[in-house]
Amino acid sequence: MNLKGVFIMGTGLIRILTLSIVLAIVFTWFALSNSQVVTVSLMLWSKQISLSLVILISILIGIIFTAVIAAWEQTRILAQFREVEKKLKHDEDLLHGAPSK
Repeated sequence: MNLKGVFIMGTGLIRILTLSIVLAIVFTWFALSNSQVVTVSLMLWSKQISLSLVILISILIGIIFTAVIAAWEQTRILAQFREVEKKLKHDEDLLHGAPSK
């Protein structure tokens, strides 16, 4: 990877982190403005907790699921990229008459 690629990835990371911080602030403000107690029921389990806690837990679960899916997709794309790089190297070797490995 060249330096331009590293710079672009770094810039993208800064944008993502900035957006994440802004969204975290907005979600926290929204959750704290909804401090009523609600009943959460799941099958036979029932519990009364703060609505803000329900909202924050829901956001956290969404972030975790999104991160897992994004990591899996990134891994898949990286594997495809490496495969294409390997084929390109093989084709370049054939073009220049070097023996392939």
